[in-house]
Order: sequence, then C-alpha cells, then structure tokens
Amino acid sequence: MNLRVILVACCILLASCSGWETKKITTEDFFNEQWNTIDITEVDVYPSFTQCDSLSERMALKRCFEEHITNALYTELSHHSIIVQEAVDDTVWIDYIVNEKGKFCLDSIHITPLVRKEIPKLPLWIHDATQALPISYPATKRGIPVKTKCKIPVILKVSE
Repeated sequence: MNLRVILVACCILLASCSGWETKKITTEDFFNEQWNTIDITEVDVYPSFTQCDSLSERMALKRCFEEHITNALYTELSHHSIIVQEAVDDTVWIDYIVNEKGKFCLDSIHITPLVRKEIPKLPLWIHDATQALPISYPATKRGIPVKTKCKIPVILKVSE
C-alpha cells in the first residue's frame, strides 16, 4: 500500500513539473505578435502645444491642438488684404505633417479653382503662415515621438 502511494505521488510530482517549463518563443514570433496588436493608424497621444497641457482627455487635446493651429493660421492670413471680383464662400483644406520633433511641414493644399482664381497668392500666404507656426510637442506612440498627419480647414468668406 505504501509503495502504491509513493508511486502515485512520484507520478503526480513528475507530471506537475512539466508545467514549470517556460515556453520559449522566437524573436520573430514575438515581433509579429506585438506588431499585430499595434494600431499604426492611430497615435496614443496627439501633437500638442503648451496651452493644451492642462487637458487630459484625448479628444479635447486634439481639438485644442487643431484650434491653436487654426487660430495661428487666421492670425497670419488676416495680415493680407484680399480683394476679389467674385464672392468667395469656400473651405480650403491644408494637410500638415508634424514630424518627430514637433515641426510643421506643409504637405498639400486643397484649393478649388474659384479660390485659386480669385486669391492666387493664397498658397504662398499659407506657406508663409506655416513657417510662423510654433513648434509643438510631437505625437507619440508607445511613448516614442512619431510623425503624424493632420488636416486643417480654413473657411474663406470674402464678399465682392
């Protein structure tokens, strides 16, 4: 009887030891697993300015960032006198890239033919206004500064 108990105890002990082994995975498998869990289309933290530091909610931080850029653009564009032959009520979309250091780079400007005809210097003014934008905090993904793209609307309402 004692021999059976000892034999059963040894079998249980040997069987339970196999659970102590750590599973080893290759670096490639680990990388692929991590890569699949990362959403590369979204950043963890949007770019920001010091004026937005008090905000903690993600979407509020994004709105503050966009409003700060828009206000800076409108301030710069308001220095120019715009005279048109035909009334303009349109939206110009500006694509910016904010690099890993927080610097703005003008990516593209989407202007309708009417706006291009009535305000031909607008792309130059937008380019100059971009140069005047302050450096921001860059967007981050997993704590690492990353390049990100943002699209800002500029609403134009100019009467004849």
